[in-house]
Amino acid sequence: MFATMLGATVLFSLSWSDAPAAWSSDYSKAVADACLADKPLFIVICPGSSEYARFAALGTFVSDDVERSLKNDYTRVMIDTDTPEGKEMAQKFGVEEGPHFVIIDRSGKWQIFYQSGYLSESKIGIALGKFRRIKLTAAGRPVQEVVRRQVVQLCST
Repeated sequence: MFATMLGATVLFSLSWSDAPAAWSSDYSKAVADACLADKPLFIVICPGSSEYARFAALGTFVSDDVERSLKNDYTRVMIDTDTPEGKEMAQKFGVEEGPHFVIIDRSGKWQIFYQSGYLSESKIGIALGKFRRIKLTAAGRPVQEVVRRQVVQLCST
């Protein structure tokens, strides 16, 4: 009984800053990491006491499927609006109250998804699937990534 209560106390006292290394709390570093990894950046802007912050702290964000998609295809950052730094960053995104979800493309220059309010597992999953490979040019158009194949030329003699 004591072990269960102790575990529950530890579980509920976790803040988003205690989240596994998969979640960054430094926006600038997360943008740089996303560009280096050539992955889009998934941003959650919410209070550190919110349900989404607890999901991050527990290591599975919303569901196993969403967590798998984030792990494989995204760099992630959680902006805690309970902190002065988080409030300042939230204002840059035009956020007064959370939660808000943002996806920045693989170039690190374009916001390609923005949604405020609570999102269901299916809506998050759809957005993650849709934007996981998007990269835009300076003009805001998708980069055409061409896979070049080696051409084998047969010559007759």
